[in-house]
Amino acid sequence: MNDVFRNLVTLFAEEKFVTLFSFLFGVGFMIFMDRAAQRVESPNKLFARRLSILLGFGVLHITFVWTGDILAIYAIIGFLLLVFYKRTPKTLLRWIIALIVIRFLTPVFTILYNGVNTASSEMPKFAEFVMTSHNSGLTYLGSIGARWAEMGTMLASSFPMLYSMFLMFLLGMYFVKKGFFKDMESKKPVWNRIWIISTIAFLISQSSMLLGMLKNMLWMEISSILGQYGGIIGSMFYMSTLAMLFLHAPKLRGALMIFTNVGRMSLTCYLLHSIIGTILLLGYGFGLADRIQSSGTFMIGLAVYAVLMIFSKLWLKRFKYGPMEWIWRKLTYGKINERPKAAPLYAAE
Repeated sequence: MNDVFRNLVTLFAEEKFVTLFSFLFGVGFMIFMDRAAQRVESPNKLFARRLSILLGFGVLHITFVWTGDILAIYAIIGFLLLVFYKRTPKTLLRWIIALIVIRFLTPVFTILYNGVNTASSEMPKFAEFVMTSHNSGLTYLGSIGARWAEMGTMLASSFPMLYSMFLMFLLGMYFVKKGFFKDMESKKPVWNRIWIISTIAFLISQSSMLLGMLKNMLWMEISSILGQYGGIIGSMFYMSTLAMLFLHAPKLRGALMIFTNVGRMSLTCYLLHSIIGTILLLGYGFGLADRIQSSGTFMIGLAVYAVLMIFSKLWLKRFKYGPMEWIWRKLTYGKINERPKAAPLYAAE
């Protein structure tokens, strides 16, 4: 039973949601910059300040809660997006295609290289990386020092994930520039094509795991290549499936909106889920990780998400922003000299 839950997470969640959130980060970047361009003289500086604050949140998160932070990484990579803000959709698409091709060819060249070079690579693999800062034997204070000691190793093994994040940032920007989220009803044919393509690609990428189980070197190599795209393809499949439900099942729109409150408080909920998870699972908390199996961890994850959904709904009934979102917004904007204007947001295609 535990293998079943572990395989479910691997098939349907691993690397897929972090890339989906990266896509949404690219969407959010465009929305923020478009609005800022109509309010302030230098939207680039405002976004840079926003990213610097996010980086600060990430550093605090790593130090006091969890090594596997994503906020600092989003902030650092996010600075690259300023280079692409005024680029045309066609330019963005060329970059996206180039990055996809490079990502596809990299494992091919790696396989060829390994075929002629018998020396094993010393580069650590993320799947084999052990977070010593969260071993049950450490005290909380001891885990703080251990977290930073292992950051270099973790980042060195995470390049494929970082590459995928940047690719999804650009893809999110492209969708906004093309107006795919504006008047979605009129763009049903476009969304239908996106869903069909992503569904076929998702089925192919998922089948790669079955190929990897075969004891045939060729099939294992094919599985490795297809698996490189599992996170990106999975995130696009989930996003386009939600779009299909929104467009073709109007009666479900109310049910789908249940997730929006967590989305509006994404920073708060992200930090809360780390805090709750570490307190419940790790040795300096309740230490449940040493006493439960994969199925128990899976159920705890669902329960925590349910609690966050309820908390978000209750909070937003009284307040416009989540607590961390309010702090982030306050530190970002401070006192700025706004100036209404209606300038072009980016070059035409």
